[in-house]
Amino acid sequence: MKIPLKIMLVFLVSAVLFLPETLHAADLFSWTDENMVAIEGGRTILGSPEDEAWREPDETRHTVSVSPFLISRYEVSQSEYELVSGSNPSFFRGGNLPVESLTWYEAVVFCNALSQQEGLEPAYVINGESVVWNRDASGFRLPTEAEWEHACRAGSSTPFSTGPFISASESDYFGTYPYTIEDHYFSQDELETAPGVYREKTVPVDSFAPNDFGLYNMHGNVSEWCFDYYGSYSATSADPSGPESGYLRVCRGGAWNDFAKHLRSAYRSAVPPDDRLPGRGFRLVRNVK
Repeated sequence: MKIPLKIMLVFLVSAVLFLPETLHAADLFSWTDENMVAIEGGRTILGSPEDEAWREPDETRHTVSVSPFLISRYEVSQSEYELVSGSNPSFFRGGNLPVESLTWYEAVVFCNALSQQEGLEPAYVINGESVVWNRDASGFRLPTEAEWEHACRAGSSTPFSTGPFISASESDYFGTYPYTIEDHYFSQDELETAPGVYREKTVPVDSFAPNDFGLYNMHGNVSEWCFDYYGSYSATSADPSGPESGYLRVCRGGAWNDFAKHLRSAYRSAVPPDDRLPGRGFRLVRNVK
C-alpha cells in the first residue's frame, strides 16, 4: 500500500521531535574539535599552601611544567560512552549525564576504542591489567594528575577555581556541607557559603558555569579518573605522570555525594582501578598535534 506523502511527512517530523536523549546529546560530544580545549603549556604550581583549610598531607605544594595538551570541555557522557562501547554501566541514567560506575580499566579501553574509531593512534598498549602509555601517540587518553589540576585551576591559586569557596549553585556536591562547615557547625552565620541543595544525583555534563578555561564540572558531579598511580609527588618537574608502579590510581575533582572540602583543586583521591561507583567518571585528553 502506498503511504500518502502528507502522512509520511508527519511521521518524519514526529521522529525528529521524539529522538531519544542519547541523540540530542550529540552536540556535546567531547571528542569533537570544538569541544577539545587547547591548554597552553608552561610552569604551574600544584598542591595547596599549608594554611589552606582541610588540607591533606599529600598535597605538597610544588612547581611543575606541562606541555600543551587538549582536554575535553565536558565529562564523557553516557551517549558518548554507549555509542563507542555499546554498553552503559551508569547508575543514574540519561544521555547527557556523565557516564559513571566504570573502572579505570574500562576508561582506558574506551580511550583506545575511540582513538581507533577516529583514525588516531591508540595511546595505550593494553594486555590484561597491564597498561603502557605511549606518550607520543595521537589518540585519546586520561589526563595526568598534573594536567588535570592545571586545567582545573585555570590560573587560580585559591582552593577552588571559583575562589575561596564554592556553592551548590556552582557545582553538584553534598550541598548541605559547604567548605569549612566542619569548623562552624554551631556558628553557621559565619560561613562564607551557606548550606545549599543536595541533589543526590549527577547532573548533565554542561551544567553550571565553566571555569576560566571553558571546562565544565571540574569540581563535583563525578570524580574523574587520572592516568597516574597514587603516591608521593614525583621529583620530576617536567610532565610528571606519577610513580612508575603501584596499585591505586588517582581520581580528582570530587562528586555529587562529596563534601565541598573534597572538591578542592588540590584534593587527591586514591582508588583501586577495578573499583566502580556512581560518583566516578572521566574526561578525555589528547596531545597537541
